[in-house]
Amino acid sequence: MTTLAAPQAHARRAGLAVEGCNGCHTGGAVPDITIDHSPKNPAAGETVTLQVQIRSANINAGGIYLLTETGRLSPINGQGTKLIDERQLVHDAPKRASGGVVRFDAQWIAPGAPGGVVVQVWALAANGDNSQRGDGASSADTAFAYGCTGTTYYLDRDGDGYGDSSVPRVDCTRPADHADRGGDCDDYSVNIHPDQEEACNEIDDDCDGEVDEELAITTQYEDADGDGYGSFFGATVTAKCPPEGYAPSSNDCNDRAPDVHPDATEICNLADDDCDGRIDEGVREVCGVGMCAREAVACTPGSCTPGEPSAEVCNALDDDCDGEVDEDPGLCAPGEGCPSGTCSSGAGAGTAVSAGSAGSAGSTGSAGGAVASAGSAGGGAPDEGGADSGGCAIDAGDPRGGSPWRLLTLASPFALLALRRLRKSGTLR
Repeated sequence: MTTLAAPQAHARRAGLAVEGCNGCHTGGAVPDITIDHSPKNPAAGETVTLQVQIRSANINAGGIYLLTETGRLSPINGQGTKLIDERQLVHDAPKRASGGVVRFDAQWIAPGAPGGVVVQVWALAANGDNSQRGDGASSADTAFAYGCTGTTYYLDRDGDGYGDSSVPRVDCTRPADHADRGGDCDDYSVNIHPDQEEACNEIDDDCDGEVDEELAITTQYEDADGDGYGSFFGATVTAKCPPEGYAPSSNDCNDRAPDVHPDATEICNLADDDCDGRIDEGVREVCGVGMCAREAVACTPGSCTPGEPSAEVCNALDDDCDGEVDEDPGLCAPGEGCPSGTCSSGAGAGTAVSAGSAGSAGSTGSAGGAVASAGSAGGGAPDEGGADSGGCAIDAGDPRGGSPWRLLTLASPFALLALRRLRKSGTLR
């Protein structure tokens, strides 16, 4: 933006698209800038007249830069303005003041669909002494809806439900990142807004212009370990907020250990970490992995003994307690794999074998496979070397086919453990 015919600024006297003129023009009084529009409630697609007025005691001429986020700006003949593009308009030449006021008019054409717009203006009041000294600059904006009555919303940068009252917007519906309510005195902190409770932090948490005003003067207790909890047996003071080295509570059961206080997590260490009068309650040492994982009966170091590992089988469990599941080759019959705890002869062809009653009829086939019960293949008599309807051979002589280990692929870990014990005792062979 520029002033009148200062020789060193002559190239800029036609106006610049800049958001503020204070970098070049200084020393003058800040002008009063207003921007108005007519009609007040335009329809979608309607042409609106914008009126910008620059008032200052020492104004001799003025210039403007208009910016709109939507719609189209259009210059009006005789106003000394020009378009940069459809959303930016500047003065083509400084306009002379009349009665301490410079007025620029322009047109704005609303989009065809209802919505809201913010039009911003940066303006300069020049004293006309052919220099950049003694000039003043300021800005203003107007927000209005078109095609609807419009509701005022406020930019809510921190998402706490309260917006910045200095950044209003009128629209048909609430825009993203806006709130229905204003009054947020710190729109970059979610913990500061009009509904926030006042905390002891020397901050105006509730945006009422006062600091820590709702807090009562209470007893503060010495906090020797700095964990935020004081001791009943230490020194005390009365204050609205606890001084350094003090806390508002007196329930720290060990004020020499910062990890011991009422909000601490109880751990297995033979100590009362959370100050509830109990030691190691609800916590036990866990040792071992997979099927060998065990929980100690007491919170005593060395009291936990892992279980014994066993041979890995296809059951989606870590039987051998090495941290891996069904990782050994040869868990299933030749040509089968163990993709998900069940022997399968191919993708989508899972043969589920359960430990059912011997000779039971009516076995249920799953998609691409069959369910066989112990002692029966498909509900009839045992068929050595035979194949079920899913193409999964169960060989009575193959320890991975006809034995109970083969039939436990879908059994629960408890049934698996029971049959292992039967085998070890000689009941099952």
